Amino acid sequence: MQKGDTLWDISGRFLTKPWLWPRLWDMNKQIKNPHWIYPGDRLRLTWVNGQPKLVLDHSDARSGKRVITLTPKVRIEEKQGPISTVDYSEISPFLRADMVVDSNVDLAHMPYVLGENDDTSIFMSQGQTIHVRGKPDLNTTYGVYHVGNAYKDEQTDEELGRQLELVGVVQPKELYDTDITSVEVISSFSEIRRGDRLLPMLSENSIDAYFVPQAGNLSKPARIIDIPMKSTYVGRYDTVIIDKGARENLKPGDVFGIVRPGADVVDNGPDRVTYEQDGTAGEKLMNKQKTTLHADHIGEVMVVKVYQKTSLAIVMNSRAIVRAGYAVENP
Repeated sequence: MQKGDTLWDISGRFLTKPWLWPRLWDMNKQIKNPHWIYPGDRLRLTWVNGQPKLVLDHSDARSGKRVITLTPKVRIEEKQGPISTVDYSEISPFLRADMVVDSNVDLAHMPYVLGENDDTSIFMSQGQTIHVRGKPDLNTTYGVYHVGNAYKDEQTDEELGRQLELVGVVQPKELYDTDITSVEVISSFSEIRRGDRLLPMLSENSIDAYFVPQAGNLSKPARIIDIPMKSTYVGRYDTVIIDKGARENLKPGDVFGIVRPGADVVDNGPDRVTYEQDGTAGEKLMNKQKTTLHADHIGEVMVVKVYQKTSLAIVMNSRAIVRAGYAVENP
C-alpha cells in the first residue's frame, strides 16, 4: 500500500467492478474496523472457495524464511489515516456543504444576508463584515447559499427539494438586540448577495470519509437532475444530484451506473443518414422510420450524501461527458 492509493483504485486492479470491494476484501473479524487498511500494509491475493480474496500479509513465515525475534525498541511515528474509498481532499468541500434543501425545510425562518454599511455595494466577498437578519450561533461556521429553483420529478411534478449554491463561508461575530448579527466573511466562491441564506456547515471532524462501495439497489432508474458546479464537462470526483434519496433507501457508498440515452437518427437511406438534432425539417418529415440507438453505460457514480428525496453523488469513472438528464441504474 502506498500513500495516495484508494480502495476504489486497489479494487480496480483486481476486479472489473471496483464497487465489489467487500467481496474481494477478506475481512478480519478481530480488527475493530475491518474495512480500514493503511499505507505500508502488504496485501496478498489468494483464493477462497474459488473466489479471489485480498488479505493482509502479516508474516513471512509461509515463504520458508527464518523468523528472528527482535527486542522491542520505542519508535515514535506520525499516525497515518486509513485508506479511504476516494481522495478525501477532493470531496471534503462537498461533504461539508449542502447542495439541496429538502422541501420540508422552512427557508423563510433561516438567517439571511441584509448587506454591509457601504450601501453602494451590491455584492459582498471575503474579508468584509456583513449583517444578517436572525440569530446564528456565534460558535458555528455557516455557509452562505443562493437558493435556486425547485427540483421536480419530471413524471409526477413532485417537488424534491431546492437547489443550493454555496457562495461563501462566514463566522458570526456579534449578536445585537435587534435580531441582527454581524458576521465575518471567511471565504467567498462567488458574490454574496442580499437575501442569501445561512446554513450551518459540518465540521471536518464530523464527516465520515470512509465509504465502503457497494452495489446500489433501485427499483426503477434514477435520473441526474443537476450538476452543482455547472461544469460543461464532468469527470472523476465531480458531483451530480440524482432524484432518489433516503425514502428510496439509498445509502452513502451505493454505486450506480451512468447510462447515456441513445441518439435519435434520421434515416432516409445509406446516403442520407443524420442525427435528428442536425436534420432539416424536410429530412425529418421524409424520415422512413424513427431510429433510436441503444443507450450505453458510460461510467459509475457513488452516493456520498443522502437527502430525503435526492442524493449527492461523486462521479468515480466516466468514459464520456456526463449531462443532466442521464439515467442512473443499478450497476
